[in-house]
Order: sequence, then C-alpha cells, then structure tokens
Amino acid sequence: MHKILKKTIIHCLASAAFLSAIAPATVKAVQTDEVDTSTNAVALQKLTKQQQEIMDGMRQKEQEYGDAASVVADEKATARSAYGAWSWRDGVIAVTDAGSSLLITNSWHAGIVAPQKKYVVAEAEGVGKKVRLASGDWGTKFRNNRVWQMGVKKTSITQDYNAGKWAGQQVGKPYNLNFWNIKQKNSFYCSQLVWAAYYYTARVNLDKTDNNIGSAWAVHPGEFVSNPLTVLIYRNK
Repeated sequence: MHKILKKTIIHCLASAAFLSAIAPATVKAVQTDEVDTSTNAVALQKLTKQQQEIMDGMRQKEQEYGDAASVVADEKATARSAYGAWSWRDGVIAVTDAGSSLLITNSWHAGIVAPQKKYVVAEAEGVGKKVRLASGDWGTKFRNNRVWQMGVKKTSITQDYNAGKWAGQQVGKPYNLNFWNIKQKNSFYCSQLVWAAYYYTARVNLDKTDNNIGSAWAVHPGEFVSNPLTVLIYRNK
C-alpha cells in the first residue's frame, strides 16, 4: 500500500484510543492474532448514524468524565498503596487523558494493576499492538496529562486481585478494532480489557451504557472515572 494512503488510514484509526474501534456493531469482530491497520476491512467500515452521533458528542462526555470527585482513602489499601499517592494494589483501575503512545492525536487510555509482575499495569496499548504488562506508575509516565486511579466499591481485595490477574492473562491478544463489541474475549481495546476483567471475574458491570447502542456495548475509559460503582483514590491534577 502507498505510504501516504497508509498514513492517512492510520491517522483516521488513531483519532482516539477507543475511537480506533470504529467498526459498526453489525460487523463481525476481528478475531485474528494479528491486526493489519492498513488493510483491515472491518476497521474501514463507515459509521452508522447512531455511531456517528455518539462520536460527535464524545468530547462533551469526556469533559464530564474528567470532573471527578475528591480523592478518598482506599479502604482496601495495603503496604503497596498510600492515601493520595499512586497505588500498586492489584485490580486498581488507571485512566489517563494522555491516550496511547501509539496514537497521533490526544485521547484517553485505561489499564489495570496486575499481579503477574511487580509494579505493572495490564493494558491494550493501541492499534496494531497486543495486550501487554507495562511497568511504571502513570503519574510519572503521563505527568503532563491528567491521571486517575479508581477502586471498585463493592468487591473484595481477592476479587480485585482476580480481576487484575485475569487482565494480565490476556497478554499477547490483539487490539480490538470494534468499539461496539466488548463482550468477546479474543481481542481487546484498552477500556474493554478493564471492563472485561471485572465483568468476567466478579460479575461487576462498569459500563455506564453512555455509548451503547442496544445490545452492542461500548465502554470509554472515562466511564470508570465518573461511575457510581467506583471510588477515586488517586489523581495527579
């Protein structure tokens, strides 16, 4: 494929971390082990009217998501976490408006602290990349952007640990290009991975339904920040 055309397609796919998943809900999700962003037919489908309306209103929603409540002490804190500081407690959810390092324009990104290694976050980094365990606290990595960490209110420490472990077990799976297909477990975008970790281990549904279209579910990272089921335990700004 011509380099200019390929670059144009990548720009379109990379307008936001979750917006990379632009396939219509009626199109079968990508289930291959590799994602070719230059030729993937699903990713290049046009948005439906409902999908376009959701995308058009996304910036406004992001402003609302970012208006998080005050930080509170993590009631499930251990020696690995402290009040008001970045937490390494397994299962804690991390969100930033910095987006993926692979993306050309600014966007949002989510991950979850995982126990497979010390001090890592399980994340689906971006288009063409696979789920990985990334080291380093986001307050430092994304110091020029906003960062939040949330705990899930009604889960136990064990359930949080299991959610983080489940996410870490998805390492190596490809990026999901279908924003409206979060229920399948063959590929993941960033907030889908976090949502699935709690949904499939603790039966906690962190999807606020803000971006759903009927039975086609989609979840934005900001839905974890502004959510009645989560509590804000850290933010850098």
